[in-house]
Amino acid sequence: MDQLTLDSWGTSPKPAVMRVSEVTAVITSLLDTPELTNIRVTGEITNFKRHGSGHLYFSLSERQGEKEFVIRCTIWKTAAKYLPWKPEDGMIVEAFGSINHYERSGQYNLIVTQMWQSGAGEKALLIERWKRELGLKGYFSPERKRPLPDYPTKIGVVTSETGAVIHDIQNVLSCRFPVEIILSPTAVQGPTAHDEIAAAIRRVAPMVDLVIVGRGGGSYEDLFAFNNPAVVEAIATCPVPVIAAIGHEVDVTLADLAADVRASTPSHAAELAVKDRKSELEMISQIRGRIFRRLLTRVEQADEELNDLRDRLSPVRMNRTLADRRQYLVDITDRMNNLSDLSLGRFRVQVRELNARLEARNPSGILMREIPERRIRIADLNEQLCRGADTFLARYRAEIESLSKILEARSPYAAARDGYCIVFKDGKTVSSARVLSEGEMVDLRFRDGSASAVIDQVKPHEEV
Repeated sequence: MDQLTLDSWGTSPKPAVMRVSEVTAVITSLLDTPELTNIRVTGEITNFKRHGSGHLYFSLSERQGEKEFVIRCTIWKTAAKYLPWKPEDGMIVEAFGSINHYERSGQYNLIVTQMWQSGAGEKALLIERWKRELGLKGYFSPERKRPLPDYPTKIGVVTSETGAVIHDIQNVLSCRFPVEIILSPTAVQGPTAHDEIAAAIRRVAPMVDLVIVGRGGGSYEDLFAFNNPAVVEAIATCPVPVIAAIGHEVDVTLADLAADVRASTPSHAAELAVKDRKSELEMISQIRGRIFRRLLTRVEQADEELNDLRDRLSPVRMNRTLADRRQYLVDITDRMNNLSDLSLGRFRVQVRELNARLEARNPSGILMREIPERRIRIADLNEQLCRGADTFLARYRAEIESLSKILEARSPYAAARDGYCIVFKDGKTVSSARVLSEGEMVDLRFRDGSASAVIDQVKPHEEV
């Protein structure tokens, strides 16, 4: 490739002509170096696209002054499905992969196999692994969530004793409902914070009706302790319900997922923990008013019922009622007597009609009238049956005689009357001389008997 040739128009040298495939092969060999294999690249995601096949395509860009540097990136579907978060344009990320050159298009891409949000990296993967492991234990199951007590008397607060969380909770509770607050102080960030938080939860749980685990807003690193399995397990196994109020509303830790109730802020947690005293008093006042109105209505109804009973039990009214009842009984008696007379007359008429109908349908009378007619009819039928049977028998006798004559005429034994006989061999008739052999025994059947014979000679037909 280093060979030089002379220009046809002069003596100036020029490089040898190369094919496009040769150039791309050189580029591929140059890019296939350890410096561009298994590298980490940080930058901002731009032009992010998710292909229908599941592959992810985007660019990592970096701006320095007025210049912008861009690397095209690809995450194949097999690696994309293990990505624990959703990439978006504008995110600062750290990608791990190798440079690959596509000779057909002449472009090079960074094939990404792993990717982390900047600042998270290994911690994000660790949190995702913790989430899967703790989820298998059922710590995040909705069925495990417990309802908060309606009127707790003691509330434990697990937070920093110097932070603003405890003061916010105290201010809200003092305005809503009188309740005792027991602070279980702990560090809320740092390398040992997760063990202190878990210990603080276990320490205060036996003394209260409800536990609030809280901390103010902070960075991803500041909230990392609340993702630790020690904290999640302490919340999930706490004997009393737990409210988690960690960070801001957009911050979601594993402790939030394990808690029975998640609050957006510590103040919101305090509002969820107790009812508003003013609202409760108003509700009690409304209930008291409804009870009073119902009692008043019931007393008025009872007074009306009592007055009605007095009127009904007075002597004058009772005498009037008895007189009315006596007159009613007299009227009923007269009506019953009249109805009895009318009913008895109707029953007599009906009985006479029924007797007449029964007499008309008496079996003995019917038989006496119908027996002579039936006898005549039976005699006629018997005569018709005898005539029909004689005719039928005569017709069939004639047919039988005719068939007998035909059968007799066609019988093989009919020829025996004219001097012929039938030859049998082994119990079967012999219809051809060819089946006989000299010396064989045969039977001869005549009209009036049979005889046995020995074949002395067999002659074919043509010799007869």
